Amino acid sequence: MTSQAQTVPEILRRIHSLYLQLDELRGRLMKGPRLAQAHQEQIRQAEKNLELTKKAHTEARMASHAKQLEYEQKLADIQRRKGRLLECDDNREYQLLKDQIAADEMAASVLADEAIELMARVEEMAVKVQEAEAAVAAAKETAAKWQEEFSRQEPIIRSDMAQVEKELKHLITQLDAMLPYEIKDLYQRTLRSKGSDALAPLRGDFCGGCNQHVPINMRSDLMCGKPIWCRSCGRLLYIPEDAS
Repeated sequence: MTSQAQTVPEILRRIHSLYLQLDELRGRLMKGPRLAQAHQEQIRQAEKNLELTKKAHTEARMASHAKQLEYEQKLADIQRRKGRLLECDDNREYQLLKDQIAADEMAASVLADEAIELMARVEEMAVKVQEAEAAVAAAKETAAKWQEEFSRQEPIIRSDMAQVEKELKHLITQLDAMLPYEIKDLYQRTLRSKGSDALAPLRGDFCGGCNQHVPINMRSDLMCGKPIWCRSCGRLLYIPEDAS
């Protein structure tokens, strides 16, 4: 806890530091729901991809099966026509059947190539289904590990926030007793509305919050321990430790 012997600039520095810590802790706490949502979205996307991949695999299997049936039907047609050749008495009919058999054999060759391509596609999609299933499992595992880690961190973060808020309350009460009555309300309203943005260090001749020039008379008043607000951004200025 801060000593009563601290000066106003020292207290302001510490208050600003605590507000920044509180911002960081709140950010870590708020990150939890955002990351949970992001992980769930990754799972949804992985599951959607798995569904689409399974659908493509099923369609490829059906197309392969249909092509195989078409190929087998073409082979059956060829065999039937070859059987008719043995029964044919007419040369013209014989030649016509020979031509049809040749055309069917060419078509059967094309169907065989297409069937092989579709079987390869089925195998390829089967591998993609396995990969998509693995991606879903990985996304769920990552989400579970993160949730476990955040569940471990959350009470620690909340405990740290409580300690920071406790020290802030003590310092603000202490500062209230040191500030002139006529500026307390303005000071308190600044802190309530802006939090960590309520304060800024003096950096040389400039406000550390907005980088605007601070007139020499205001800098002199600040050096004398008077509360000074930046005319540009409204932050309560304080002298940084490295300039004390």
